[in-house]
Amino acid sequence: MDLFWRRGYEATSVQDLVEHTGVGRRSMYDTFGDKHSLYLRALDRYLTLAEDGFREKAAADGLSAIRSLFSLLLESPADDFRGCLFVNSSTELGPSDDAVAERLAQHSAVARETLAGMIRQGQRDGSVTDRIDAETATAVAFNAWVGVRVQVRARTPRDQIIHDVEKLLALLNGSRT
Repeated sequence: MDLFWRRGYEATSVQDLVEHTGVGRRSMYDTFGDKHSLYLRALDRYLTLAEDGFREKAAADGLSAIRSLFSLLLESPADDFRGCLFVNSSTELGPSDDAVAERLAQHSAVARETLAGMIRQGQRDGSVTDRIDAETATAVAFNAWVGVRVQVRARTPRDQIIHDVEKLLALLNGSRT
């Protein structure tokens, strides 16, 4: 997963996978099939871990849960520019690979629904403004969430990303900034 995440699908050769994992070429083919099958398994693993992280964060009040969800994106070291395998896969393979596109669409739906639940919870508990309808707030938050992932990959300074996330949270809270 890490090798595909750092280098991408196309830039990762079977030989790279053999060297990185220490598994022999024949064993790799016997165990995982071809490179594409291994990539799909790595992507599935990444998306499962991400979705498990979403569910953990959903327990807090609405705005705190949203803040925690965004903090997941910033927990990597500041010099880790891998970004997000979801975004990387979206731009590299999403347009041309149906199996990848299907997984990405499912993950997007889970992420959107998780954010929508957090926003609805926040509107119920008063931590998220009700002056913005939940559907609009979800669209804004989801696109910001994907944007933060792109910013990490693009090496945007963390303090700028944190500033932008704080502005989003203030908007969702209804605070004047």
